[in-house]
Amino acid sequence: MKTSTMILLSGLLPVVLLGAEAAHAGGPTHAYIIEGSGFFNAPGIELGRVGLVNLSDPSDVQLLPIAASDARFGGLAVRPGTNQLVGFENTTNSLRLIDADQGGNTLVDSVGWLEPGVAGLTFSNDGSVAYATTAVSGFGRIVRADADTGAVLGVHNFLNVNFSSLATVPDGHPVYPAGQVWGLGLSGTGGLRLYQLDLDTNTIVSQRTVTGLTFNPQFETGLDWAADGTLYAIIQGFRQLAPNQFEEVSSNLYTIDPATAAVTHRGVVQADGSWDGASLALIEGEPCPADLTGDGQVNFFDLALYLDLYNAQDPAADLAPPFGVFNFFDIAAYLDLYNQGCP
Repeated sequence: MKTSTMILLSGLLPVVLLGAEAAHAGGPTHAYIIEGSGFFNAPGIELGRVGLVNLSDPSDVQLLPIAASDARFGGLAVRPGTNQLVGFENTTNSLRLIDADQGGNTLVDSVGWLEPGVAGLTFSNDGSVAYATTAVSGFGRIVRADADTGAVLGVHNFLNVNFSSLATVPDGHPVYPAGQVWGLGLSGTGGLRLYQLDLDTNTIVSQRTVTGLTFNPQFETGLDWAADGTLYAIIQGFRQLAPNQFEEVSSNLYTIDPATAAVTHRGVVQADGSWDGASLALIEGEPCPADLTGDGQVNFFDLALYLDLYNAQDPAADLAPPFGVFNFFDIAAYLDLYNQGCP
């Protein structure tokens, strides 16, 4: 980056930049997780437990009111364009609106075409379509359903694949097609794989073994793309201590390099005990066009960067008509944004 050039703007208050470099206010800081096992159908599992995870310190989990004591959730997602937290209940294969403040849930409808078991849920980027998955007779099946009614729009089968979580590539990703669905799932040898899918052609574009884990992965996982293109995951499992001795491993938070499937460890998700997190739903910050440095704050460094861009007549600093001309109106437009700060 260039060294900042100071310019005195007599009589003007500082303001900030709009355009392709606009940041989200610090990016995602927290994520919802939900716990529930439809695979074992085992007694004693605390079903429907919902948590709010601090992404900078995953051991910090706020326990929210229970979603349902008699339901087994296999997926959770925030519906784009709304504040709706939606769960996929994988015993009845139904979409349910989760009330994270008061607890409980409201039935949207059953999507059908699926069987109880390890599951996943994601939405299209416009929020109109829900993608849900469970294994069906040796197939990893993904059902496209209307997000408002649960009506089935399409069924996709992948032989000998079991998806345990799904995520949708966000708009504007520099490498991967926006709206493309990705998944995590156990391989036949017990390793965890990252799948890149093309539902239009019903093909697996790529599959890579997840590397960097320090334990054996198990059935429930969570996967979600951040708006800035970062891929997050929670993964739980076990360690074998002796031939007949095993240790359960709580869900761990990672970021994943989508090109290699190598993970970077972010911490252990614990709160009051061991989590078998069945999903991950990031909560994004609101767009902050004045935050040019991307640190979630608006301050002198953002102003200095804007002035660098302005002095260089960079198109990113051309904020007001007549476009193609750099003058007071561009500076004033930036200052207006700067004064608004970050949400």
